[in-house]
Amino acid sequence: MLEAEKLDPVSPITSYVATAAYLANDEIDDAISEGQRTLQLDPNYFYLDSDLAAAYREKGNFAEAISLYTKAQEATHLPSSGLAITYARMGREMEARNIFAQLVQAREKRYVSAPLIAAVSTALGDKEEAFRWLERAYEEHSGVLQWVAFLPEFRALHSDARFPHLLQRINASQDTILKITETTLSEITDPKARSHFTLKVGVRPRPGTPNGHAVRVVVSFYDLTKDNKMMPTTAQVSYRWLTSATGWAEAVPRFLEATYVRPKTQTLSAGARRYGGFIVRAYFDGQLQDSRASPSELLTLFPAGDQLTSPQNASPGP
Repeated sequence: MLEAEKLDPVSPITSYVATAAYLANDEIDDAISEGQRTLQLDPNYFYLDSDLAAAYREKGNFAEAISLYTKAQEATHLPSSGLAITYARMGREMEARNIFAQLVQAREKRYVSAPLIAAVSTALGDKEEAFRWLERAYEEHSGVLQWVAFLPEFRALHSDARFPHLLQRINASQDTILKITETTLSEITDPKARSHFTLKVGVRPRPGTPNGHAVRVVVSFYDLTKDNKMMPTTAQVSYRWLTSATGWAEAVPRFLEATYVRPKTQTLSAGARRYGGFIVRAYFDGQLQDSRASPSELLTLFPAGDQLTSPQNASPGP
């Protein structure tokens, strides 16, 4: 059992993360057992898609996978890449391609991770399309791109010479202790707000990372002004850890949620602004380890040195 589960055995979030870890390690039976335990702890807990569904799919239990993916899709009102992959594995190509088209269309209105679309392309056997989306993910500094090395959805690409080259580019000239594994932005329907977003950030330590060091994840939001300039946000921001932020010796992702809210009660001058983007930076003992941004140009507009300095509206450390 993962150390995090020993510390918090009744947490559905910890159990969900453990399911993902088992899945990445190809321990499918353990992933199914852990995913079932997540459902026992909270029958409605999942994030975007169901990792238990992915484990069922890898086991060949397609009916169970479809049931869980459909439930997730109905709850999130988002196309399910996992459902598309499952349909592709079953030979239901038209249904898989319909979801693929929905994912591409959804990117026009909100953030949809490029690796998710690449995974569907891989399942459909479209390697060229898959690598195009992986290249886009690289250009966008996708926070989940590193996971393509482990996830079963991308194993069909392992024999292609471009795949190890991509992995080398991801890790080029970096021997970092912390890696940002996810930056997923979601827009929340809020009748009291002009705009309301949540950003889920995943950070994974290198195996064997010693405890007793300072880990800080800095999240900064930015606004687009009426003259199309990016500025640090004037919206209300808040942060909370979804998983334990202490004890970083185990190489599993930890998750932070950052919230951006611009209430309708803000002044008209503030109302001239709209959401522009975010930067996430991870530090270990004050040293920059990894960074992600959407749009990626923010890293150039608001550069950070190798030493930690806290920008306006940045998240606190654990």
